[in-house]
Amino acid sequence: MEKITFRQAIAEDALFISEGFHMAMLISNPPKERIALFAEKICSRNDVLYSAQNTILAEKDGKPVGMITSYDGKNYSAFRKTTMALVKEHLGIEFPGMEDEAAEGEYYLDSLAVLPECRGLKVGTRLLKEAISRGHALGLPVTLVVDPANPKARKLYESLGFSFLRKIFIFGHHYDKMILRA
Repeated sequence: MEKITFRQAIAEDALFISEGFHMAMLISNPPKERIALFAEKICSRNDVLYSAQNTILAEKDGKPVGMITSYDGKNYSAFRKTTMALVKEHLGIEFPGMEDEAAEGEYYLDSLAVLPECRGLKVGTRLLKEAISRGHALGLPVTLVVDPANPKARKLYESLGFSFLRKIFIFGHHYDKMILRA
């Protein structure tokens, strides 16, 4: 197995967090200016969902190759409000009718991404396990959402012990919310 290390992201990792978020959202070839703007105006802050304080990086040879953004749901409402206001202000994007992805009393795995050249090295699985351990250390069940059209991801989550909780409408689509009890 390749030597992969993990560390807490820092503010200087905002650009990689932004790139990872776009990968996780399956946004192919976003303009570099958009990634940079998202990094500067959103990921560089501490009062948003997609911040360094909420992100674990996987590194190979000292360079980021993957990331997972996860957090205690108790801060979700305030962070979501700030995040979505900034997304609207700086990117002109809104998501009407979106349900809350996370809630108090759960640890939410928000965004997972691995660089294409490092897929197949179990980096994603190891990032998931790192984040799950943080949630369980808080004594919280761990939740995430999966696109029903992505059976490969669902199979991975089920192999880690996640099970279906309910349907949820976010970012203009229906997803399956899954849970791993503490």
